[in-house]
Amino acid sequence: MTYTYSDRQLREWPDASQAAHYWEKANHAEQNAAYWRNRCLSLEARIQKHNCQEEK
Repeated sequence: MTYTYSDRQLREWPDASQAAHYWEKANHAEQNAAYWRNRCLSLEARIQKHNCQEEK
């Protein structure tokens, strides 16, 4: 589980630490989006393969 910092806590951090925090948060969001995109593409491919087998 990831700890979430409040805006008040982050404002007390040095600028470099705030930037690093937001960079890590954005990087995690990109990885999460890529994971779900790949899951969707995989599911779509399985559905199409299944549908093609039914048509034969």
